[in-house]
Order: sequence, then C-alpha cells, then structure tokens
Amino acid sequence: MSFESNQSMAIAAVRGGPGTPAADVLTAFALRRKAEGVAVVGVIVPPEDTGRGHHGGGHGEGGHEGCECRSELIDVATGDRYAMHQDLGTGSQACNLNSSSLALAAGAVERALAGKPELVVLSRFGGQEAQRGGLMSAFQAAVAAGVPVACVVTPKAEAVWDDFAGGLSVSLPPDAEALEAWWQGHARGRNAA
Repeated sequence: MSFESNQSMAIAAVRGGPGTPAADVLTAFALRRKAEGVAVVGVIVPPEDTGRGHHGGGHGEGGHEGCECRSELIDVATGDRYAMHQDLGTGSQACNLNSSSLALAAGAVERALAGKPELVVLSRFGGQEAQRGGLMSAFQAAVAAGVPVACVVTPKAEAVWDDFAGGLSVSLPPDAEALEAWWQGHARGRNAA
C-alpha cells in the first residue's frame, strides 16, 4: 500500500524491526504530537534510548549479546516507566522479557482510553503480540475505541498483524515523513468533521 493514497486508514503500521530506525521514528512522532497538545496515550521507547539497540533480537528474540534489549517503555501521557526485561545475571545468554510489566503497560493504555484520546501510540506489534500476549490487549482496546493508532510492526509478526488489522491499517516505511503524512491526513479529517 502506498501511504499517500491511504492516509485515512485508522492504523499506521511502521514496518521495521531490529536494524531499522522504526522505534526511534515512532518515539519522535509521539513526542511531537504531545508537544503540539494532541491528547496522545500509549507506550514508547524512552527518548534517551533512541538511537541504541538497532541490532540483534528484541522482545526475547535472540541472545543477550547484541540484543535489542531496550530496558524500558515509557507511558507517553504519564511518564510512568515499565521495565521490559528481567536481569538474568551475567551468565545469561538470552533476553528475558518481563511479561508482567508488559501487562501493566497494556492495562495503563486501556485505562487511558477512557479519557477519549486523539491518538494511541504503541511501541510495537512483535513476537509477543503475535502470540496474543504483550501489548495485544492495548491494541485490541484502541481499535475497538476507534482511535487512530501508530505502531511498529516487526517482520516476524506481519502475518498475524495482517489478520488482526485487516483493512484498517496502512503499511509505512520507518520514515518520519511517511508517518507525518499519515497523521496530517487524520488531522485534516478531524478538522473537517
């Protein structure tokens, strides 16, 4: 899909995983919207972590050495932080995803939807979400609420994403301009309503 012809789609799916700037693009996008006064909720990679961890696995997808073990997610609206990985000690060869922390982050997003935000930004739809865990409940709640969603979709989760998002999603490259064009299409639609 071309992002220019599908700006009205409710979900912007920035495609990219390890080795791409997708997470950084999404974080910068969320912070710009918040600075503009947009009522945005969701969880993102903290800005101090952007530009790091663009190699290896992630969300438990590979060995610890060279892993994209981002340490936290941050709630865009409140600033609350959620530890993403548990420390398994120096002998560990794997990232250990903290599923209880992800569940807390998803619950916070679900509660924030009651405030009728203008935008939901969710760090990623990856391996955990493809298995119906991680932030999946937050994705489901945001779609059910009819709020525009911006997220990263990792390559390993694309098939499940396509089944989940159906015709509501537009696929975007990990590029700030593409994400901005999608959002401006939504802003024009809101102003015309």
